Amino acid sequence: MQSGSQSHRITGHIPRPAATCRSRQAPILFARSSALRPFRNFLETIGAPVDRWGQEASLPASVLADPEGLIPLPAAYRFTELAARHGRIEDLGMVVGRRTSAFELGLFGRALRGAETVYDYLQTGIRLANCLSSGGTRFWLSTEGDVIRVNQCLSGPAGRGRCIADVYTLVVTVNTLRQLIDPAWNPGEIRLMADDEALLGDRHFFGDAVIVPEQGHSSFTLPRSAIALPVHDHQVPGSPATTAALPGVAEPMPEDFRTSMEQLILSLAGDGFPDIQTAAHAAGLSPRTLQRRLQQTGTSYIQVITGARIRLARHWLTASHLPVAEIAAMVGYTDASNFTRAFRRETGMSPRSFRLKHVSA
Repeated sequence: MQSGSQSHRITGHIPRPAATCRSRQAPILFARSSALRPFRNFLETIGAPVDRWGQEASLPASVLADPEGLIPLPAAYRFTELAARHGRIEDLGMVVGRRTSAFELGLFGRALRGAETVYDYLQTGIRLANCLSSGGTRFWLSTEGDVIRVNQCLSGPAGRGRCIADVYTLVVTVNTLRQLIDPAWNPGEIRLMADDEALLGDRHFFGDAVIVPEQGHSSFTLPRSAIALPVHDHQVPGSPATTAALPGVAEPMPEDFRTSMEQLILSLAGDGFPDIQTAAHAAGLSPRTLQRRLQQTGTSYIQVITGARIRLARHWLTASHLPVAEIAAMVGYTDASNFTRAFRRETGMSPRSFRLKHVSA
């Protein structure tokens, strides 16, 4: 990153690009940085080298600057796995989950606070799950006689990182329901996804709940009578339980591979635009696999980097009064004329013309 970039930190919260040729390939998976922040906060309190572990996982410190920014899910899982291993905290998901309420998870948590009953809280969380994490993460309710089962199935690559996240998510949900039902409440039965049990740690958190390990996904039960309980103490004006999407979030989850790769590059760009090895690592792919997937969409890594740079430049041209030459340096161009030519190829107009058109609109 050239001079001028330090005073304008790049985050993952960048306006979505204009619609282009879309790939049918599945996108890289992302999560809101607010989902990972409780891990970072806890690790910082115990003096862990959070930034070093983040760099090792391809999550630079700048990636968490925006609580609603998007971070690559494989990198997030890798970070929690590294933290658990290097910090020798095998039950990291349990430890962090016990300290976390779902109401603390950024705008997602604010939307949950609009629920009027426990049932509304659960249904709002189910409806907004894909706003917090992409790629098929699912929460759903099922009825079993006089109990309700709360089910969860997290997306992303299998492995210890996903198991840590699975335990964390389950514990956060139970912890939050205790705020709504009764601090002494415990689930009747807990079913754990395969390989979760070894990461559970202190089972006393679940009281006398029956624990069934080695399941296809995790879940727990609560009495059917509990779902009608009011939660008025957690209401926040302007955040109704019927919210269809996260209020105030301008950056939706990427829906195609090309756009998700641009988003991944932008999420890593706080320390300079990444090379293909770094980007592939963050995406949970090998460089060769990443190149092959890009070729299948009719593009290359260089073209995606250019698209990400121009996307960021469009943002700065409309959101700031910075000189064009400074914006060129911020997005990685040492020569402003090269930036102007690249910008014109992508948008059909010069940076100054683009700014004039969109600022005056």
